Amino acid sequence: MKAKVLDFSIQKETISPDNVLAMSEIIAFMETRYLIGYMGSRMQKLYADLYSDIKNKHNKNHVFSDGYDLVQESALFLCEHYGEHLYDVLGYTKKGKKITVRIACIKKMMKLINRKWSDNYRCTSADDLTPANEPSVELKDETPQDYTLYDKIVESLNLTDNMRIALECRIKGLSYPEIGRILERAQSTVFEYFIKMRQRYTAIYG
Repeated sequence: MKAKVLDFSIQKETISPDNVLAMSEIIAFMETRYLIGYMGSRMQKLYADLYSDIKNKHNKNHVFSDGYDLVQESALFLCEHYGEHLYDVLGYTKKGKKITVRIACIKKMMKLINRKWSDNYRCTSADDLTPANEPSVELKDETPQDYTLYDKIVESLNLTDNMRIALECRIKGLSYPEIGRILERAQSTVFEYFIKMRQRYTAIYG
């Protein structure tokens, strides 16, 4: 019988050194698949690369992709929760929603995903260029776009993790409902995030 690439039943087990990697692979696999509908082709590639990494991880000649970074990020978090279960409650949001080990783990991965997305958003691969979209060789276009000011402003706003994720998603063109589904928050909550961000920006920069 062909061995399973992923055994989803392991999610019900107690987190331990024996299963932490397998759990992390499942969480990363499920979350990237879920995000394809919101983040497009790049997430689809990340998902496909991750599946290949999981399937071929025992092949000594296999070169792991960036997608497996999500597994490692998840594993580092779950190592702090040995003896617990993925659906154990760690706390509650201000609105009383449960924050389980699994949800907290996904939030850690989302921070890494958005850091990767920020880098991809700011860079263009030479392989993706066509004659129609190649950058101009005129002198005025030779200076690369500087995101230092953007990063400085974002840092000064002292945003929560959810606010940062919401902002990055919004920059990429996602709607409030889509951001809400990614963060597992109501659309009104996402709207409040942006109100707070505007208020903080206005208070600092006028």
